[in-house]
Formats: sequence, C-alpha cells, structure tokens
Amino acid sequence: MADEDAGDKAEERKCLYTSPLAQPLITDKLLDRALKLLKKAVAEKGATRRGVPEVTKAIRKGQKGVCFLAGDIYPMDVFAHVPIVCEEKGIKYCYVSSRHVLGGACQTRRPISIIMVMEPKADATFSKTFEQVAAGVAAIHPYM
Repeated sequence: MADEDAGDKAEERKCLYTSPLAQPLITDKLLDRALKLLKKAVAEKGATRRGVPEVTKAIRKGQKGVCFLAGDIYPMDVFAHVPIVCEEKGIKYCYVSSRHVLGGACQTRRPISIIMVMEPKADATFSKTFEQVAAGVAAIHPYM
C-alpha cells in the first residue's frame, strides 16, 4: 500500500517553475500525441537522442527530427543555445511543461531535460505519429 502511495506522488508532481523563455509550450492534444511518439520512439533502438551534448551533436551533424525541451530547467543557460541552432538548421522544437513528464514518457524514473526524436525511416512503427506531431509543432511555432 505504501509503494502505491509513493508511485502516485511521483506521477502527480506539479511543475512549480516554468521559464519565461519556454515558448512554444505544447499542451492538450498535441502534448498527448508527443508523449505517445516519445514512448514509441524510445522503444526503437537509435530513434532518439537524449541529453544536451548528444542532441547538440546530432543537430550540428545535420540529422533531422523534432526536439522536445523541458520548460522547468533552471538555469536555462544549460541548453539556451539549442533553440537557436535548431532554427538555423530548420529543425522543429517545442517545450514541454516538465522534465518529469519527458522522463515518464521515455519510461524512465529519471527526469529528462532534452530529447530529440530522429526522423523515422520508411519502415518505422511511429512514422505517422511523427508526421502528426511535426505538423502540430510547425503550426504553433512562431518562427517556423
């Protein structure tokens, strides 16, 4: 019983801080689709890049995909350069309310500050979901 209570508390973590730079912040239906995409992409080997160094390296090498950044990271200087590099390379990016939400979608207990879902190959199971999320992010993004 005590284990179930601890699990519920971990699931119900509220975001106490959101950076003023975290725009565009996705919510509702697009957030649900994005989390579904993350769950499917993590299941496939080599479909994601996690962490600031790995994502930055992938972007600079010219790999395509969609970047999801946590909006509650403090200080924001940790990955403040990523949106600029994404815009230069034409990569779509968006913010998610919490790093715990990203970690939960990736089926890990650790919070994740940034993750990039790589553009799927033709035979990937998540290609349709990827296209829907990419179109949604492009629609709400002011600079794309």
